[in-house]
Amino acid sequence: MKITKDTILGELLEQYPKAEEVLREYLGDAPCLTCPGKMYDTIGNGALIHGLPEAEVDAMVADIQKMIEQKKLEK
Repeated sequence: MKITKDTILGELLEQYPKAEEVLREYLGDAPCLTCPGKMYDTIGNGALIHGLPEAEVDAMVADIQKMIEQKKLEK
């Protein structure tokens, strides 16, 4: 799965539950990680709503992608 700012939070967390660790590094205990709206909201929109600057959103997306690629290598 290619992760972008347009990836739906809920889909990401369903496929890769460990991604929550990376999201929490950047967002802390943001309510969007447990909100029912996560099934419709994107990573980018959720991060911007919670005040994450664009550069940090890009870094978060890259870190999530890196984590996913490392997990695939472990399988």
